[in-house]
Amino acid sequence: MKNSYAVVDLETTNANWHDNGRIIQFGCALIENGQITKIFNQKVNPEVPIPSRITALTGLSDSDVKDSPNFKAIAPKIFKLLKNRVFIAHNVNFDLPFLNREFSRVGMNQLNVKAIDTVELSQIIFPTVSSYKLQDLTSYLSIEHDNPHSADSDALVTAKLFQVLVSRISELPTMTLKSLANLGTETIRETNIVFKKIYEERKNNNQLLPDYLFEKNGLVLRKKDFHVSEQIDQNRNYPSSEKTKREMLRGILDYRQNQSDLMDDIFKNANNRKKDQEWNLIEAPTGSGKTLGYLLPLSYMVNSQQKLVISTTTKVLQQQIVDQAIPLLNQVTNNNYHAEVVKSSYNFIDIDRFYEALDNYLGHRHTALLKMKIIVWLTMTTTGDLNELHLTNYNNPLFTIIRHRGEAKEKTIFSDDDFWTYQQNRYHESLILVTNQSYLARHLDSTMWGDNSYLVIDEANHFADSLREVASPTIDFFKLNEFVRKLSDILYQNRVTLRYAFTEVTTQLWNYQDLQDMESHFQAIKELMERLEYNIFENYIQDQVGLKERNQMVSLIMDKKQFGANNEELTDLLSDLIVELSMVVNRIDVLFDQYNFQKNFISIELSKIISNLIIENSKIRTVLSGLDELLQLLKTADADFGVQLDMRDYYEPNSMKLSWRQYDIKHLIKETTDSFSQIFAIGAAITVQKDFSHFIMDMQLDQEQINQMLILPDSNEMAKNSKIYIPSDVPDITSLSNEEYYSMVTDHIVQILDDMDYQTMILFNSLATLNAVYSKLMETDVKEKWEILAQGITGTNEKIKKRFAIGNRSVLLGANSFWEGVDFPKKMLEILIVTRIPFESPEMIDVKVRQEIMNKHGINVFRADTLPRAILQLRQGLGRLVRTSGDRGVIMLLDNRILTKNYGKDILNSLPDGLPVINEDMPYIKKDINQFLN
Repeated sequence: MKNSYAVVDLETTNANWHDNGRIIQFGCALIENGQITKIFNQKVNPEVPIPSRITALTGLSDSDVKDSPNFKAIAPKIFKLLKNRVFIAHNVNFDLPFLNREFSRVGMNQLNVKAIDTVELSQIIFPTVSSYKLQDLTSYLSIEHDNPHSADSDALVTAKLFQVLVSRISELPTMTLKSLANLGTETIRETNIVFKKIYEERKNNNQLLPDYLFEKNGLVLRKKDFHVSEQIDQNRNYPSSEKTKREMLRGILDYRQNQSDLMDDIFKNANNRKKDQEWNLIEAPTGSGKTLGYLLPLSYMVNSQQKLVISTTTKVLQQQIVDQAIPLLNQVTNNNYHAEVVKSSYNFIDIDRFYEALDNYLGHRHTALLKMKIIVWLTMTTTGDLNELHLTNYNNPLFTIIRHRGEAKEKTIFSDDDFWTYQQNRYHESLILVTNQSYLARHLDSTMWGDNSYLVIDEANHFADSLREVASPTIDFFKLNEFVRKLSDILYQNRVTLRYAFTEVTTQLWNYQDLQDMESHFQAIKELMERLEYNIFENYIQDQVGLKERNQMVSLIMDKKQFGANNEELTDLLSDLIVELSMVVNRIDVLFDQYNFQKNFISIELSKIISNLIIENSKIRTVLSGLDELLQLLKTADADFGVQLDMRDYYEPNSMKLSWRQYDIKHLIKETTDSFSQIFAIGAAITVQKDFSHFIMDMQLDQEQINQMLILPDSNEMAKNSKIYIPSDVPDITSLSNEEYYSMVTDHIVQILDDMDYQTMILFNSLATLNAVYSKLMETDVKEKWEILAQGITGTNEKIKKRFAIGNRSVLLGANSFWEGVDFPKKMLEILIVTRIPFESPEMIDVKVRQEIMNKHGINVFRADTLPRAILQLRQGLGRLVRTSGDRGVIMLLDNRILTKNYGKDILNSLPDGLPVINEDMPYIKKDINQFLN
């Protein structure tokens, strides 16, 4: 590209120009004929104080700029430099408007130039990158970036980034470039000129595609091998002796007795199976190397029919197994095992649908950018897994249209290239499959698991809850009414277009009469919904809510004896509603199928209508599945479940939300047992005071189903390598209001981070508390000295985990999945702050229902359920800290109930023997931490 570009970066006193924001440094790199020719660096006296957080970020203080010219003095020179060049910036809609407002402030004309945004270009050209911050991109592309947040350095690396982007765009296939240029009218400012100019230069050249790409109907895709390639020596023997294990691990891993014992135990039990005793319960403490400990012995047992299935709880854990543990297994064994992460079809793109959506579903600007990202991504991906895009959310309606529904593809444009077909084939051919516990529970009857395969349930303390969650949907009556109304409105408002379309088609799978018949279904659904809402209200809510409580949200919990018993009208109404909704959903499906079949007769206008119908239809299908599950539960005589009924408005029955939680999981346990030849339930914390009783009760296992129970000893010397601190000024947190509690937690975090230099993770019981504390932290000076990473706020779990691992002054605020299974070895994590003993919230529906049912069975809920779960969660959290015998770390617990309540002794007795617990003031704690960790 032979244009002249000015790549600009500004450092300012404030990101908001209206809030006294002024420029303190101007950096610019010129690009002429593709080469960086000059670098400009100018400090600017802003004539207002520079905030300390800006000084911490940029290194520029008031004294650094006091002798520099103000903006008015240098504005003409900057204007002259930029006026005849294309303006480029990383987030151009910050730099260019800010600069123009400054020009206006000093009485000059604004720049009227073309502008390009390298953030947006990067998002399109590098669609699988998890962060588009300048620092992260330069690290990803190995661009040297010596002085981040210095305007001249940032301008230079942005110029280098632009050169890389232009180079990558030039390498794209011509057809891909054409699509990007057509869609690029929606890019920020004139960013699209990059695509248009390169396409214009290339469009008349007959460029050959590289061997790994092919073109079909204007889309360029990457070729993929539909078969799994594994090279495994079938004649090898399991390393049964210590000597052979040491030889195998030499130069790769240290030999650990714990890990060796685990390997031998699993290999022995996998070979000596007992017909009815299939469950092996194993507690393998943090640092015992449990993943390789089960992978290696079972790798000697697998074959094309008898596979190894690993079921765990989170995406982070699944990726750790595939990305880290399997390559390690291959390195140790000199084999080439392949593992696939098993997901639902919903995670994969349907290329046929995407192809239709390109022209026919317009949406807003973000939809066009998503299409551009996906077009480039299709030249890269062999899996079609939409999670590769690393988006912070997938709520754009485009995803509803293009997600795969799992149907077999026959004679469609892209049926030979279907990603779901490809993925299923790999699932069936792979010897090792990794999936989450909920997916496994929903698909126990799938043939992909093989015959008599081995199942490892990793982080097994969650398996019972995962099984219960599978049978625990929620039905929101208000939303269901909305989905149906929207579907009806789309059909009614477009009846003329649809009528014309149906007279044009030659098949009669869907015709105008069908359109008229739909109205009768919609009317029937409306009447059934009203009757169902009134039935539930009249029988289960009306008499339970007093006059004083009717002006607030209603929330009631009841068991099966209270809900649904002897109410035949309820089951009849549910059954009839399911039939009517099924008729609607199926008819829309037929319409879509006919639409695909009759492309020659389909207008763009009709395509848009059908795209919108698909979005609403998919929402109804999800609710329909839940209604069907509820009906089956009500018809099952021995089902043990609880129901929660919520109403936003007592006087509006359609504001009702119905949730249910299954307690009885024996049928799912039996299904799991029948599906596998041997099951290894393994975790770092599944016993309470060395006793498996809570786990066995929670899983509803019978003793005769259990083959063995094994507890491996702690090899990490936790008591020697860690300490627990409880600040003496921590009040009884049960006496604090929410606001007081948030402030107390924030104050202690600020104190521990002040003048300290250790990677710190803070664990919360709830995302609501995490959000509140994050907001308070961002009002303190902590943000100037530390990178604050917060789950659900600053990025996906995977993204913030990676950023924390490469950081050196990072604070990670996590909940849920960060309590367990996330590895931060060596000095990646040294301080763990636990904000409170992790008791479950009694307001959560699954907790309420579980405990209500346990009460009815005469069980002491606190002793049998609440306390053991808190102990297990706390032990899991502590396990994030000391992963190997060489690690050191400390825990700060902001909850003194462990010292003041009777149950505190039970918690302490469940922690590693001899672990020091120190109750002192914060100055003492900080001094002791420094001595201990240094």
